[in-house]
Amino acid sequence: MGRASAAQAIITRQKIIDAAFDIALNEGFDKATFAYIAKKAGVSKSGINAHFDRKADIAKELEPLFAKIINEHLNYESAATFSKTWQKAIDSKPIFVAAIIAFGPIMPTKKGIKELQSKIQGEEKEVLDCIYHCIGYADCNIQSRQSA
Repeated sequence: MGRASAAQAIITRQKIIDAAFDIALNEGFDKATFAYIAKKAGVSKSGINAHFDRKADIAKELEPLFAKIINEHLNYESAATFSKTWQKAIDSKPIFVAAIIAFGPIMPTKKGIKELQSKIQGEEKEVLDCIYHCIGYADCNIQSRQSA
Protein backbone atom coordinates (compact mmCIF):
# COMPACT_ATOMS: atom_id res chain seq x y z
CA MET A 1 0.00 0.00 0.00
CA GLY A 2 1.49 3.36 -1.03
CA ARG A 3 1.88 6.52 0.97
CA ALA A 4 -0.96 8.98 0.92
CA SER A 5 -0.62 11.82 -1.52
CA ALA A 6 0.20 15.30 -0.24
CA ALA A 7 -3.36 16.37 -1.01
CA GLN A 8 -4.80 13.43 0.94
CA ALA A 9 -2.46 14.19 3.86
CA ILE A 10 -3.78 17.76 3.99
CA ILE A 11 -7.36 16.50 3.97
CA THR A 12 -6.63 13.95 6.72
CA ARG A 13 -4.87 16.56 8.85
CA GLN A 14 -7.85 18.88 8.52
CA LYS A 15 -10.27 16.07 9.42
CA ILE A 16 -8.24 15.49 12.59
CA ILE A 17 -8.27 19.19 13.50
CA ASP A 18 -12.00 19.47 12.77
CA ALA A 19 -12.78 16.41 14.91
CA ALA A 20 -10.62 17.65 17.78
CA PHE A 21 -12.24 21.08 17.57
CA ASP A 22 -15.73 19.61 17.63
CA ILE A 23 -14.93 17.38 20.59
CA ALA A 24 -13.25 20.18 22.55
CA LEU A 25 -16.03 22.67 21.85
CA ASN A 26 -18.92 20.33 22.60
CA GLU A 27 -17.49 17.96 25.20
CA GLY A 28 -14.32 19.58 26.55
CA PHE A 29 -10.68 19.37 25.55
CA ASP A 30 -10.05 16.63 28.10
CA LYS A 31 -12.33 14.34 26.07
CA ALA A 32 -10.24 14.88 22.92
CA THR A 33 -8.09 11.76 23.24
CA PHE A 34 -6.26 10.41 20.22
CA ALA A 35 -8.59 7.40 20.20
CA TYR A 36 -11.74 9.54 20.26
CA ILE A 37 -10.40 12.00 17.70
CA ALA A 38 -9.46 9.08 15.43
CA LYS A 39 -12.92 7.59 15.71
CA LYS A 40 -14.66 10.91 15.04
CA ALA A 41 -12.30 11.81 12.15
CA GLY A 42 -12.52 8.37 10.60
CA VAL A 43 -8.76 7.78 10.75
CA SER A 44 -6.53 5.44 12.70
CA LYS A 45 -4.62 6.48 15.82
CA SER A 46 -1.43 5.95 13.84
CA GLY A 47 -2.92 8.27 11.22
CA ILE A 48 -3.15 10.96 13.88
CA ASN A 49 0.43 10.24 14.96
CA ALA A 50 1.56 10.78 11.39
CA HIS A 51 0.42 14.40 11.75
CA PHE A 52 0.66 15.12 15.49
CA ASP A 53 3.13 13.70 17.99
CA ARG A 54 1.28 14.94 21.07
CA LYS A 55 -2.07 16.33 22.08
CA ALA A 56 -0.29 19.64 22.70
CA ASP A 57 0.45 19.80 18.98
CA ILE A 58 -3.27 19.55 18.26
CA ALA A 59 -3.94 22.20 20.91
CA LYS A 60 -1.65 24.61 19.01
CA GLU A 61 -3.84 24.12 15.95
CA LEU A 62 -7.02 24.69 17.95
CA GLU A 63 -5.81 27.82 19.73
CA PRO A 64 -6.51 30.28 16.88
CA LEU A 65 -9.89 28.65 16.18
CA PHE A 66 -11.09 29.22 19.73
CA ALA A 67 -9.49 32.66 19.89
CA LYS A 68 -11.46 33.67 16.78
CA ILE A 69 -14.78 32.65 18.34
CA ILE A 70 -13.94 34.45 21.56
CA ASN A 71 -12.63 37.62 19.92
CA GLU A 72 -15.61 38.08 17.64
CA HIS A 73 -17.81 38.63 20.69
CA LEU A 74 -15.58 41.12 22.49
CA ASN A 75 -14.76 44.81 22.20
CA TYR A 76 -11.34 45.88 23.47
CA GLU A 77 -11.79 49.70 23.27
CA SER A 78 -11.76 50.11 27.05
CA ALA A 79 -11.95 48.05 30.22
CA ALA A 80 -15.60 49.05 30.67
CA THR A 81 -16.51 48.13 27.10
CA PHE A 82 -14.64 44.86 27.33
CA SER A 83 -16.43 44.00 30.59
CA LYS A 84 -19.86 44.75 29.07
CA THR A 85 -19.21 42.66 25.97
CA TRP A 86 -17.73 39.83 28.06
CA GLN A 87 -20.77 39.73 30.35
CA LYS A 88 -23.17 39.90 27.40
CA ALA A 89 -21.34 37.02 25.70
CA ILE A 90 -21.40 34.93 28.89
CA ASP A 91 -25.10 35.63 29.36
CA SER A 92 -26.33 35.17 25.79
CA LYS A 93 -23.80 33.43 23.53
CA PRO A 94 -23.54 29.67 24.17
CA ILE A 95 -20.80 29.35 21.52
CA PHE A 96 -18.71 31.90 23.43
CA VAL A 97 -19.18 30.03 26.70
CA ALA A 98 -18.30 26.72 25.05
CA ALA A 99 -15.23 28.30 23.47
CA ILE A 100 -13.86 29.74 26.72
CA ILE A 101 -14.48 26.45 28.52
CA ALA A 102 -12.66 24.52 25.78
CA PHE A 103 -9.93 27.16 25.52
CA GLY A 104 -9.09 26.99 29.24
CA PRO A 105 -6.93 23.84 29.07
CA ILE A 106 -5.37 24.98 25.79
CA MET A 107 -4.31 28.50 26.74
CA PRO A 108 -2.16 28.80 29.87
CA THR A 109 -3.80 31.28 32.27
CA LYS A 110 -0.86 33.68 32.48
CA LYS A 111 -0.53 33.79 28.70
CA GLY A 112 -4.26 34.40 28.29
CA ILE A 113 -4.22 37.24 30.80
CA LYS A 114 -1.20 38.83 29.11
CA GLU A 115 -2.89 38.60 25.71
CA LEU A 116 -6.04 40.23 27.04
CA GLN A 117 -3.95 42.95 28.72
CA SER A 118 -2.27 43.71 25.42
CA LYS A 119 -5.64 44.07 23.63
CA ILE A 120 -7.75 46.02 26.12
CA GLN A 121 -7.19 49.76 25.92
CA GLY A 122 -6.69 51.55 29.21
CA GLU A 123 -4.58 52.00 32.29
CA GLU A 124 -2.77 48.82 33.31
CA LYS A 125 -4.30 48.39 36.77
CA GLU A 126 -7.82 49.10 35.53
CA VAL A 127 -7.38 46.59 32.70
CA LEU A 128 -6.03 43.90 35.00
CA ASP A 129 -8.85 44.47 37.51
CA CYS A 130 -11.32 44.19 34.64
CA ILE A 131 -9.82 40.91 33.45
CA TYR A 132 -9.98 39.37 36.91
CA HIS A 133 -13.56 40.60 37.33
CA CYS A 134 -14.53 39.07 33.97
CA ILE A 135 -12.89 35.75 34.79
CA GLY A 136 -14.78 35.69 38.09
CA TYR A 137 -18.01 36.60 36.35
CA ALA A 138 -17.53 33.77 33.88
CA ASP A 139 -16.61 31.27 36.58
CA CYS A 140 -19.59 32.10 38.79
CA ASN A 141 -22.12 32.16 35.96
CA ILE A 142 -20.88 29.06 34.19
CA GLN A 143 -20.61 27.08 37.43
CA SER A 144 -24.16 28.05 38.45
CA ARG A 145 -25.54 26.97 35.06
CA GLN A 146 -23.70 23.66 35.13
CA SER A 147 -24.97 22.82 38.60
CA ALA A 148 -28.56 23.82 37.84
